[in-house]
Amino acid sequence: MEFTWPMMLLAVGLVPLLWWGYRFLARRQRRTAEQFAEARLFEQLVVRPPSWQRSLPVACYLIAVLLLAVAMARPVAALPMPVNRAAVMVAIDTSKSMIATDISPTRLEAAKAAARVFAGLVPRSTKIGLVTFSEYGTVLLPPTTDRAALLEALDRVQPQSATSVGGGILESVRVLPGREALLRERLERLLRPGSVPSPPNPLDPRPNPDDLVPASIIIFSDGVNTFGPNPYEAAQLARDGKVRIFTIGMGTPGGTVMQIDGQMVLVPFDSAGLERIAQITDGRYFASASAEELHRVYRQLGRVIGWERTRIEVSFLLLGVAGLLVLTGGALSMLWFRRVP
Repeated sequence: MEFTWPMMLLAVGLVPLLWWGYRFLARRQRRTAEQFAEARLFEQLVVRPPSWQRSLPVACYLIAVLLLAVAMARPVAALPMPVNRAAVMVAIDTSKSMIATDISPTRLEAAKAAARVFAGLVPRSTKIGLVTFSEYGTVLLPPTTDRAALLEALDRVQPQSATSVGGGILESVRVLPGREALLRERLERLLRPGSVPSPPNPLDPRPNPDDLVPASIIIFSDGVNTFGPNPYEAAQLARDGKVRIFTIGMGTPGGTVMQIDGQMVLVPFDSAGLERIAQITDGRYFASASAEELHRVYRQLGRVIGWERTRIEVSFLLLGVAGLLVLTGGALSMLWFRRVP
């Protein structure tokens, strides 16, 4: 334990002085009372309570003074505090097809708006990160409880070109707590086909899968994969890393027609692919990004409460205990002596 104002601990010296003062006044009152009766009659005229009964209320007051003196020094202690260890990655498709207007105003803007709504639904203790994917996945924000940083990252999301759903899944898995250490070789093999995975560092022990924090990925996409790693293999990797994937379809059945580079182009929507990705990881597919569907996603997210030591000032605890002791001492004095010192 540390103290912000350690000089205030000098006030602890008041406690023995107060005890000495109490004993001095008690002896003085006894001598005064003995002057009004002979010694042999005094014990018969005055009924004295047991010494413990006389001392207990005073002891409560003195301990309260001691705690108040320590509280004035503003103690800081590392206490075990409950924390929400769950982590969620929001993965948003930024391919050119996401500028289609079959969902108003566009698929991409609707996905960004839904991500903001979701961030407001989950507890602030839940860590949320952000990944975008077009030709490859890009981590814009690792999992964090900073909601302002998340909203700023969402504002920076812009449409790109191709679609790599698998790349978005792999990058999301990579930044989730403990997954990169557990799946390093397979992650590198899928992200960079043909490369030789770097050998694991023997000083970095592989985490136990049972000790991994609950983690999920929420994908906002039209589901049409055109580039990069196989999304189903990426989903299997996520499943092996104990990551559930929830997919939310951003499009309308049958797709839509839009003008791209002066030509009318059919922009498809693949709900079946998104549904299969979710099924592989024991997740769920949702056909829209409505508030009701986002509530359903939140209700299915895993969460676990862990304990971490956090440095906090504990003056409030000492003040609370001191107050209880003062009330206890006053109540005992009223009960036994019909007065409050």
